[in-house]
This record gives sequence, C-alpha cells and structure tokens, in this order.
Amino acid sequence: MYKLKALVSASLVAVYSLMATGAEAQEPIDTLAGIKSAGVLKVGMADSVPAQQKNPVSGEWEGFNVDMANNLAKALGVKLEIVDTTWATVIPSLMQKQYDIAMVDMFRTPARAMTVDFTDSYMTTGNTFLVGADLNVTDWKQLNDPQYTVVSIAGMAAVAQTDRLLPNASKKTIVSDNAVAGQLEVAAGRASAHLSDLLQNALFMKANPNAKVKVIGTDAPIEATGYAYATRPGDYHFLSFLNTWIAYNTTTGFISDTKQKWYGIK
Repeated sequence: MYKLKALVSASLVAVYSLMATGAEAQEPIDTLAGIKSAGVLKVGMADSVPAQQKNPVSGEWEGFNVDMANNLAKALGVKLEIVDTTWATVIPSLMQKQYDIAMVDMFRTPARAMTVDFTDSYMTTGNTFLVGADLNVTDWKQLNDPQYTVVSIAGMAAVAQTDRLLPNASKKTIVSDNAVAGQLEVAAGRASAHLSDLLQNALFMKANPNAKVKVIGTDAPIEATGYAYATRPGDYHFLSFLNTWIAYNTTTGFISDTKQKWYGIK
C-alpha cells in the first residue's frame, strides 16, 4: 500500500511538473503591454506609392498607412518608429520581431495567414493587368499564352496569383524595392503585362501619362481582396485591440478621409 501511495504521489508530481513546464512554454504573448512599457510602436513599412513611401526631398515616410500608423501610435499614447523593410522581407522581419506590426498595403490571403495573423480589412480593392498599349488583348484571360511574359515582384501576392490565373503564360519575377517596378518593366517593353492593385495601376498611368501602357479589366477587378495589417500569430489581445481601432476609425470617417487624401477616392 505504501509503495502504491508513493507511486501515485510521484506520478502526480510529474504531471504537475509537466503542466507547469507547458504553461511556461505557452506563456501568452502581450505585444500591447510591451509597446506601452517601451513607449514606442515599431511599424514595418515597404515602399508602395501612395500607401507608404519616403519623400524624396525630406527622406521621411508619408502616405495613407503612415497617417494610419501615426493615428495608431496616438491611440496607444506612444511614439511611432517606422522600420524600413522590403516586400520580400516584410513578413520574415515581422516574425523576427524587428517590429510590432507590418502596416503596408498587403492583401489578406490564406497563404500568408498560415504564417501571420491578419487584422480585419481596412480597405477592399482588386487587381488588374497593366499591359503594353500595343498589345492586342481585350480580356486578361487572353494573356494565358507562352507568347506573353507576365512580370511580378518577388514577395508580392501577385506572384502566386499570376501563376494560378495564367499557368501557360511566360513568367518573369524580379526583386525590387520599387513598388512600381513591374509597371516600369511593361512600359519599357521588357514584359507584356503586370498584375497589380487597380489603384496602383491607375496611379501609375496618371503619374506617367506618356507611358505606352493600358489597363484591362478596370470594370471588373480580379478577385477583390481586403488590405489588412499583419501581426505575429497568437497575440489575441493586440489583434483584438487593432480590430477595435480599425472599426472605430471606420465609423468616425478617419479611414475614408485618409483614403480620399492619398488615393483621391472614398
């Protein structure tokens, strides 16, 4: 009997020990508390006009998401620190804790959601194809042919989307920090087409009226998707706060006013 009690007691000690170890290993993440304690919100940004870009004269970040980041820092009562990143490294750098949140014009996709947590969408848009002005196509599905070369920027969702939509087209992927590098490839005649956000394509054409390009599919954007901000997975308190903050700024009109300021539309 004594041996049995001793065995049971030892087993219980082992179980409690494992539970304690598990609790330590799964200690809740609290980015929000860390931000408040440090007094600084670190935001990762990659160049994309007019969502977020560096002013060529001042060298300071400006754009839609810069205004949003300043608003978020103000809501938290802390200072804002913008950390430079690239589209190819925006998610890896977030996971390496180089910043607290990635605030870029990033599509909320299932593939990305396997690595990060996404906030609710703060804006919904869709993609269109920018093509050479002399290209004899009226429907983007006509691009699904090896004779056409579709260019994409590494790290952007359009890479996988292009592969899926146009499996037979020739592909070209470039690495660049310039958000309009794909459009420039088409304008220079080095590629037939580029899949990008309809806003980005429209703004590129507005800024470059003499570029020999055109957009197809503006009346029906391809697979409309929401822009969202990315956080490290498992930090539910921070994510809940961010969603509440987005909802608040939607109802107060701050998001629509800021969208009008930078994109010219509400």
